[in-house]
Amino acid sequence: MPGWELIDNKELNEIKKIFSQSNGVLFAHGFDERRKNIFRVRNLERDFSKKFSCSHSLMTTSGTMAQYVAMKSIGIKPGDEVITQAFTFVATVEAILALGAIPKIVDIDESYNLDPVALENSITKKTKMIIPVHMLGNPCRMDKILMIAKKYKIPVLEDACEALGGKYKNKFLGTIGDIGVFSLDFGKVITTGEGGLICTNNKSIDKFCREFIDHGHILKKNIPRGNDQRSMPGLNLRMSETQASIGLAQLKKLDVILKLNKKNKFRLKSQIRTMDKIKFRKITDYEGEIADTLIFSFENKKFCNKFLKKYLQKYSTKNIPDALKWHFSGYWKNMFSTKSEYYKNWQSNWKFSRNLLERSVALSILVKDNNRKIDEHVNDINKILYDL
Repeated sequence: MPGWELIDNKELNEIKKIFSQSNGVLFAHGFDERRKNIFRVRNLERDFSKKFSCSHSLMTTSGTMAQYVAMKSIGIKPGDEVITQAFTFVATVEAILALGAIPKIVDIDESYNLDPVALENSITKKTKMIIPVHMLGNPCRMDKILMIAKKYKIPVLEDACEALGGKYKNKFLGTIGDIGVFSLDFGKVITTGEGGLICTNNKSIDKFCREFIDHGHILKKNIPRGNDQRSMPGLNLRMSETQASIGLAQLKKLDVILKLNKKNKFRLKSQIRTMDKIKFRKITDYEGEIADTLIFSFENKKFCNKFLKKYLQKYSTKNIPDALKWHFSGYWKNMFSTKSEYYKNWQSNWKFSRNLLERSVALSILVKDNNRKIDEHVNDINKILYDL
């Protein structure tokens, strides 16, 4: 599932190079002579752009801050409506609220991603951005979403925090819309411990983001940072060289991670005997999904709970249901109960999403699981399903 499974001496050796090659410079800027002109954050950005065929990549402190800065670069301001989906991590909506914007949250469909029909039905004159979230590695229907966005002239920010390396119709997720964001925290496809990434093919968007995360520095070449001019009030949202060194090692492992994900998921899923008791998540692009999660649903909550009662005696689940309260908007009283848009109905909204999620189970696909362990897992699942 995540990059932490494969952390080893390669990451450690990259960290050691900061001291053996760059005299311990941990800061992403300056100290050129001391660091021997080695800039690891910049190198990681270069490698990401090359890997994902994207013109501009920018490292930041977290996926949450990547969201915030990306929206700010598009011009999202207080009172603007931003549409996203009911099944996402809480950070997507936190970033919207942090800008003073209004989250317009709509139902998912059987892909467990943004429903294009619900999306179009929710657009108003105040809608200023659409954020599809490629949840748990399954691509959103970007062709339909972009068609709607173009029709209403609304920019699209792809939340690919849980889908790094995935593709939709042979295009990398996060590079299809106007701007894309990724998370590099410890539970993601690859990790820098904490960290985020912004990708765009728009030079002016990249310029804004790059300056904003560095206190507004215009980053003029050949001028010392102390004399550099400022383009705007910004923040300090910079990644460190230590994080980037880990990222450089992890990025080289991405293809192996995705390959093992697909292999292990296929072995697990193909052997499960559904017995007409479960229905697998609808996958929008089998070649493009990152395959780190297997999701299936039951006819009703009763059967789902009976399955979980036995399954959880030996195994654990992923996001559904173990962290659903962090991933479904129907639980976010702290954000919605005082907002005029949701005050009266925040708990009753998103009925389709709630019904689907509360009778679903998500299983992690681990890259280090061998065939014997996967087969044992399958046998246990099949036995529980048979006994239901």
